[in-house]
Amino acid sequence: MTKQVFLGAFEEFTPNFISNAWSHPRSDTRGFATLKYWQNMARELEAGGFDFLFLAEALGYPMRADGSVPDVVIREAVQVPVHDPMAIVSGLAATVDRLGFVVTASTTAQQPNLNARTFTTLDHLTEGRIAWNVVTSDNQVALSKLLGQDNVTPHAERYRRATEFMELSLKLWEGAWEDDAVVFDKKTRTFADVDKVHRIEHRGQYFALDGFFTALPSVQRTPLLLQAGTSPAGRAFAGRFAECVFIQERDLELAAATVADLRARAVANGRESQDIKVIDAVSIVVGSSEEEAQRLRRELDATPSREAAAALFMGWSGVDLMAFPLDATLQDVSTEVGKTTLGTFQNGDDSPTIAEILDKITSSIGGIRVTGTPESVADQLERIVEATDIDGFLIEYTYGGMASYREFIDDVIPILRHRGMLPEKPRGGSMRRRILGRDSDRLPATHPGAAYRLSHGKD
Repeated sequence: MTKQVFLGAFEEFTPNFISNAWSHPRSDTRGFATLKYWQNMARELEAGGFDFLFLAEALGYPMRADGSVPDVVIREAVQVPVHDPMAIVSGLAATVDRLGFVVTASTTAQQPNLNARTFTTLDHLTEGRIAWNVVTSDNQVALSKLLGQDNVTPHAERYRRATEFMELSLKLWEGAWEDDAVVFDKKTRTFADVDKVHRIEHRGQYFALDGFFTALPSVQRTPLLLQAGTSPAGRAFAGRFAECVFIQERDLELAAATVADLRARAVANGRESQDIKVIDAVSIVVGSSEEEAQRLRRELDATPSREAAAALFMGWSGVDLMAFPLDATLQDVSTEVGKTTLGTFQNGDDSPTIAEILDKITSSIGGIRVTGTPESVADQLERIVEATDIDGFLIEYTYGGMASYREFIDDVIPILRHRGMLPEKPRGGSMRRRILGRDSDRLPATHPGAAYRLSHGKD
């Protein structure tokens, strides 16, 4: 039986994202700072059958450990400018009726109470079409230099902080207001039953709160919880909390192992194996022939300069390639930033040299590369699902703007739909219903957040 998948579009509130190709002739990102730009994209994605628009976040830009910035970062717009993705979601939700939204927020940079309030607000305004992509922040230098955090937080500690952040968030979402707390009785001037609104008390290692949650329960209460990051600490966190995990794994055997491992971790935490869905990123280039598709891919790869590509790698991994001899490798290099990205180039004796990484870096960042005719692209996507058991694809920004998705929508999606990989009628409802395939907007009873419905968030 053919497995149905879901589709997301992978974007950031910037003119220049993963492919680093804003200067490509097909790119059209000049208007990225306007609401109209994103409204047009949301309309086309919804009409094309996408399930959601995924908005990544960058708290800073590529910089060295001392805070210095290569000139190419500003000159070629490498992760800068970048605007606030939270600010546009309500405008987009009012533009389209079905498309969902995934927004990234960092547990290292944000504060639990205000972050929870923002997502509850968006869940109301989108009628349940919101998900939180939970990250611990890869750019630790930016947190220090731009946000005033004193020290680089070790990777393992960031996940300890994230765990407490999540626990407190779940207390607020699930335990603060009972379902029937709002009375709205004008005659008795009773808006809410005081016995059904609960004070949240929390004092932990990283956060303290003593008071009421000021936002009313929304459609999902807790937004769908999506997570990026598959380091050992990231997988442990996902096994406990995540409902969907985003990976960027090109090796299909490793991807299959990651999917199996994440589901096993869910079971080990008292959850069901299908309580976690997994999506892999894919960079898609479609041509009328195989030769044209390969030519288009080569042109796309050649668009950013070598220096811009190295700067993007530094932003994702914390490693400045230009600081190493060209014949060195990254095998013995460690980082507290992008462990997964760095690990791609740590293959023991087969590790590529710095020169080799620089030569192919534009084709080495991101997810699986799928290049070919519409039929060939559909074949490749089908093989990926069969080999890995992933549940969906995050279609990466390539050229910039809708040029990244138009051929996929026009030429590939109809084939996927005909093969049964996509539903005849695009999915609707809350993000939890459409991604988990459940008949409820709320967290399943097996999720640790459900426990706070009884304890009302009290330690």
